[in-house]
This record gives sequence, C-alpha cells and structure tokens, in this order.
Amino acid sequence: MNADLQSLVAANDAEVDHTSPAAIVRRQAVLALRAQGLLRGPAERFAAATVLIYSEDLAEVEAAQALALAAMGKDKSARRLAATAYDRLRRLRGEPQKFGTQLVVRGDVLELWPIDPATTDSERAKWDVPPLAEIQRRLAEVANGPPGPRT
Repeated sequence: MNADLQSLVAANDAEVDHTSPAAIVRRQAVLALRAQGLLRGPAERFAAATVLIYSEDLAEVEAAQALALAAMGKDKSARRLAATAYDRLRRLRGEPQKFGTQLVVRGDVLELWPIDPATTDSERAKWDVPPLAEIQRRLAEVANGPPGPRT
C-alpha cells in the first residue's frame, strides 16, 4: 500500500474529531492521491474510502462510495462501507437512509437517521449490514449502557 495513504489512514483511525482541520487536510490528501491515479488496488481504494467516509461534503462521500464500490470485487468488507456511503449521501441530502448505518445526535440523544421502510433485512444482508432490529438493539445498548445489574 502507498506509504502516504498508510500514514493518512493511521492518523484517521486515531482521530476522534473527523471535522477537525487535520481531518479535512487528510481527506484532501486522499483525494489528491486518487486524482494522481495512486489508488490502484482494492486495498488502497478501501483504505482511502475509510478516510473519506467521515466527510460532510457530498463530493467527498461520493468519492468514498465510488472507491468502496471499486474495491468490492476483491474485498468483501467494502460492501458495508459502500452501503454506509450510500446512507451518508442520503442523510447529507436530507433523504431517508436505506440501510440504517447513519446515527445523529439530537439534543442529548443518539438516534437513527430516518430509514426508508421499503428496505428489507434481506437487502441489508446483501450489503453485509445487520438486520434493522439488531441495529436498533445495539443503539439502545449504547444509549442505555450494557445489559446487566444496575446499582
């Protein structure tokens, strides 16, 4: 894998605030690598998409989706990333998401962005996304803490 890309991915993985100036610079650097044709293999495309996916910019998330889709032939994990990018694009456009990958904070509450009710769990499974009930269960666990005795 391209050494510059490896460095960008490592910094991205360590980042907490993906809206920071440093995160924005990393995404621009990834886009520059893409423009230079330096994202050649599925692993590089997948890695680049993992950096771009956190953007609030439509063009950057569209690039993340294109990269994830291009990586899918050789990297099964790229399916879920492509689904996440699709949902993120819909959220950024103010539309309901399809798969249930996008959470938003409203006040002090973490909740799912509205979901298109026509999407089935069978369709989610094709993109390696868990069933909606599982997504909702995990969200409730995060909101309420892990199950077990409370003191």
